[in-house]
Amino acid sequence: MRFVRGQDGFNHHYLNAKLRYYRAFRERWPDLATWFAEPLAERVGRLPGESFHRPSFPASHKARPYLTYLGLRGYATFDYRWMFAVGQLRVHDQAVLAGIDLGTAALVEEAIALGYSGPAAKQAMHWSVARIVLRNGLTDVADITSEHVAEVLEAIRLFPEDPEFAAFYPSAEQFYEGPAKCWITHLH
Repeated sequence: MRFVRGQDGFNHHYLNAKLRYYRAFRERWPDLATWFAEPLAERVGRLPGESFHRPSFPASHKARPYLTYLGLRGYATFDYRWMFAVGQLRVHDQAVLAGIDLGTAALVEEAIALGYSGPAAKQAMHWSVARIVLRNGLTDVADITSEHVAEVLEAIRLFPEDPEFAAFYPSAEQFYEGPAKCWITHLH
């Protein structure tokens, strides 16, 4: 609560909404381990095609900033299947608000020096670093190893075998040709 209340520059209605979402999540799952035991669809909250304003499981959907905060502060780590299913995660925005420098700016500069475009490098580093950080409890890109990258690549390869995969993607082929291809490019 102190973290949210200390966010200057935001509309107080928005900050109060974040606190309501936090309370609703904690009321539903006072023990975070019970949330991790829920089916993937419930943990994701908003399924493909659903309105942002009417997700199937609003407590989970609206708690993503809180969950990201827990990951950045080292209170929780998250599985790749959840991160692949939620789609967009605003990890870097949350890190900035928390005063955490994940180190992606240096990676982006290095990629640009190697000839990559700035926007593509930024997108790739933000996607990759965010997921590796939330999975492994890291807060510095210098701690990311080739084993971490290999783990994400393997998780992408295996995700279509997950029993809950079909709730998020129409087919393995479309997954591999669409998001998986993009994510693999980001990681490389």
